[in-house]
Amino acid sequence: MAIAPEAIHAIVMQVPRVVNCHDIASRGVFGRQVFIEMHMIVDADDVEIAHQITEEVEARLQERFHPARVVIHVEPPAYKSESISYES
Repeated sequence: MAIAPEAIHAIVMQVPRVVNCHDIASRGVFGRQVFIEMHMIVDADDVEIAHQITEEVEARLQERFHPARVVIHVEPPAYKSESISYES
């Protein structure tokens, strides 16, 4: 783990229309190169809106943890799972 999942979660949850995120993982060396992966639930009815939300999340994580490579698996708004580790 390169970055505490709680720190990533806090940044992601500040983006409008993000419902929650889970399965957060990171690796690498902070300040050199980090890789961040997560599943993210978004309040979007189409791919274009979901993409815009994802782009904003990626930009904020890149700004905070640069250089970073971010991979996000988008979930629909009604997604439910017991694997969600953070309550919104």
